[in-house]
Amino acid sequence: MLSGVSLGHVAEQAARKYAERVCLVYGGQRWTFAELEALVIRLSMALAARLRSQSRVGAFMSNRPQYALLQLASERAGLVRVPMNARFTTHEATVILEDSGAEALFFDSSTADRAQEIALRLPKLWYCQVDAEDNTNGPSWQTLLADKEASEMRTVSADDICTINYTSGTSGKPKGVVLTHRNWCGVYRNMLIDRDIRHEDVVAHIGPLTHASGTYFMPWYLRGACNVIVEGATVDGLLEAIPRERITTFTCVPTVLTRIVNHRDIDRIDSSSLRAIGYGAEPVPLNTFEKALKRFGPVLTQNYGLTEAMMTVTFLRPDEHFRIDPQTGERRLRVGCIGRPYTFVEVVVRDREGGMVRDGDTGEITIRSEHMMGGYWNRPEETAKTLRDGWLWSGDLAMRDREGFITLAGRSKEMLISGGFNIYPAEIEACLTSHPAVMEAGVVGVADPDWGEVAIAYVSIVPDTNTDASQLQAHCKALIGIKTPKAFHILNGLPKNANGKIDKGALRQLALEKCR
Repeated sequence: MLSGVSLGHVAEQAARKYAERVCLVYGGQRWTFAELEALVIRLSMALAARLRSQSRVGAFMSNRPQYALLQLASERAGLVRVPMNARFTTHEATVILEDSGAEALFFDSSTADRAQEIALRLPKLWYCQVDAEDNTNGPSWQTLLADKEASEMRTVSADDICTINYTSGTSGKPKGVVLTHRNWCGVYRNMLIDRDIRHEDVVAHIGPLTHASGTYFMPWYLRGACNVIVEGATVDGLLEAIPRERITTFTCVPTVLTRIVNHRDIDRIDSSSLRAIGYGAEPVPLNTFEKALKRFGPVLTQNYGLTEAMMTVTFLRPDEHFRIDPQTGERRLRVGCIGRPYTFVEVVVRDREGGMVRDGDTGEITIRSEHMMGGYWNRPEETAKTLRDGWLWSGDLAMRDREGFITLAGRSKEMLISGGFNIYPAEIEACLTSHPAVMEAGVVGVADPDWGEVAIAYVSIVPDTNTDASQLQAHCKALIGIKTPKAFHILNGLPKNANGKIDKGALRQLALEKCR
């Protein structure tokens, strides 16, 4: 059974099976499975010789082949990888390294400035720059890869910790989510069984490999497919790579998909090789979805997951994005729908007391599956709040229909009560992005002496359109009535966090400043 072995074991089997196929592309560089496996073996042995089993290792770099190599080698060496977004500040990275008790930090030229500052604060760590020839604190990356000393391969258990993935920390200090090899095998099993992952695929990676994009690397690797790391992780780079490499599929957050479909060159790109596009992390704006559907066809798959139940909770196939209205027979988009659970995942929508809510009523998504975390790193009290009686409480509010499709209403902490009515930001955001001039929308609540709380909307507008707040207000009033925000603010672009999602914390701060 896949979940009963270590990731190194299943990766080694794939490398032997597909030895002569190209498995990794970066610019003009290409590696076959056999070539990459040889590097993995050398690096894993070099790491095992220098770091004890289960040592935490920070991976603080942009998208590059060295990250994929470090991922595979650390799993083989029984080390605990701590992925760190390359956009983290010195403070954010230091907090994570201290909290995890990391013993080493691997970084690159894009994060070298912050790594140098971190070294002054945490001088006992071993630092290694993966794109430099020498290293001042321990062996260089090239030395590690050239290490040919004989060493036995370290035994790794399915229940050994594989990664500590930190939450974004929008509600306070980030928490480290502990995931074992068994948990990660559960993630990949879910994808391999339920998602359309093919041997002949050429997969482009544009999102951070330290986050969701890196999670998609292994399932395609195990299928014998080719992973293409887009240089610079830019939309321009992706659009250049699609015809050059004949990309068949990629996954991105909705904000990136919005930039893709509105790109000045989108209609000049040969995208005939594309057969599937995945998206997740937050609902896709309606205008973005419609443009993507028109440009690429019905190829979009929605994926819902969270760090604590990594990636694979529910998904929505391309054909499931629409439903047939039983009264009119018209085809309607399932707005805000995140699909139905993966085969080996249980999802129950519950009220605050833990009871199952009726179909159509709003409650919190709870999850039970083999791929969910065992707990937060050194946070027993936080773990107890999230894991109850074997179920993971996600903090996401949603409703389920009779067919089992789940639609998000928002985060439990984001729900606001205005004039006695429960208002869910996700519903207002879906309404706003149905307006043809709106590219993105973010809604937050602020305290109000008369209403208790009021909704404030922030939007970015399609270039060269003449739309103002009064038009947006009229659009919302006609569709959602009393849930219409009390104020509308038009920005050139909405603030994003390190993972590319709309930063609600930053929007709340803007709203509070305007209220003062």
